[in-house]
Amino acid sequence: MRTACLVLELTFAGVCGGSAAQELSLRDAVRIAEQHHPRLQAMVSRRNGAQLRAKAVSAMLSPQISMTGWLAQGNVENMLASAASVMPDSMRMAPRDPFASVQSKITVPLYTGGRLQAMAGASRAGADVAAAEVQEALQEVRLDVTARYLQALLKRSLMEVAEMRLQAQQEQTRIMEALYEQGKVPLAYVLRSRAAEAEATQSLTTARNDLQKSLLELQASMGVSPTGEVRLPALSPDFAWNVPSAVDEATQRAMRGRALLRAQGERVRMMRLEQRGAEGALSPQAYVTASADWWKATNLPAQSGFTVALVLSVPLWNGELQARVQEASAVVLEEEANWRLVQIQVENEVRQAWLDMHTAEANHASARLFLQNAEETYRVSTLRVQEGKAPFVEQIDALAALTDARTRLLEAQTAQWLARARLLRAMGEL
Repeated sequence: MRTACLVLELTFAGVCGGSAAQELSLRDAVRIAEQHHPRLQAMVSRRNGAQLRAKAVSAMLSPQISMTGWLAQGNVENMLASAASVMPDSMRMAPRDPFASVQSKITVPLYTGGRLQAMAGASRAGADVAAAEVQEALQEVRLDVTARYLQALLKRSLMEVAEMRLQAQQEQTRIMEALYEQGKVPLAYVLRSRAAEAEATQSLTTARNDLQKSLLELQASMGVSPTGEVRLPALSPDFAWNVPSAVDEATQRAMRGRALLRAQGERVRMMRLEQRGAEGALSPQAYVTASADWWKATNLPAQSGFTVALVLSVPLWNGELQARVQEASAVVLEEEANWRLVQIQVENEVRQAWLDMHTAEANHASARLFLQNAEETYRVSTLRVQEGKAPFVEQIDALAALTDARTRLLEAQTAQWLARARLLRAMGEL
């Protein structure tokens, strides 16, 4: 209920009893995407269809029962058949005179060389492929939402940095204007400070716009109408993701849990079963069929009876079936090669994501040190300007450098979180 209410708030602010949108956590954002993203809904529908097709094919292993009725009149004898889609099919010879007949029929497969069993198994494997593809798409949507969410947090923090810079620059302008009125600094200092303040104001306006756009992108990635009416948590959370401690562990977990590998493995199994089914079609086919009949022709009494038969068909030579077996064998080899290719692809993605994660961690540590130096430089330059030992522009430059250092640290922190998310995505565990 809370999730559904949250979706309404994201689409129509205030529907759930408040004038402002509810605070949105990453978990809530991912949960909404899982339920409402159009791509996932399409994939789930495709999976459901594959499961129903598998059920329909498996039904071919069970007895089939049908009933067919005919009412006929003509001037020649003719053969009547049941409707095209009715199985098992029925046939009846109709006389010249008006004619009525009803036939009930049952057919039971006895031996098909494994053809029907292979067809049923292949259809179930196809449903498993579709299910694994849903999981793979789910991982991709989760990563997209996570990336958009992290970007929104970053844009909000950058806006706060821009606000801090503007406030500091406004204070510098106030001090310069007071000193100018006292005749202690030239007008150029005031004008330079006002120009820096205008630049800081412009940066803040741009940062606010970037934040709103990032919120729209976040909502679009969740599969809801992008209104921008969403609030993020006041404090940036520290995401507790279960990241492995070694790259070999990461690759092993990916080989076990990545849905892409599971989908390709099921695809190989499906092709092998289809090959087995094609081979089974070259074997003898045995069915038991039974029918109960009633018919009535003009000037003749009504009659009824039954027929039980064992139907045995042996394909002696069929070039089409032989070609299908060879084609299925080639497809199996192709999918097995694709399976090895996917294994290499997954391991490559994991190892690259591992390198990116460690690079992001190193950059984050460097950004922390850079910020510490920038903070100390700004503190010293402020004291030097206040004591008249340095030109005023040194303080403006130090403030710009401090703003840049804060930005770098925020970007490095976001890159570190995103690198961890991408590693888990490559492992299939996001």
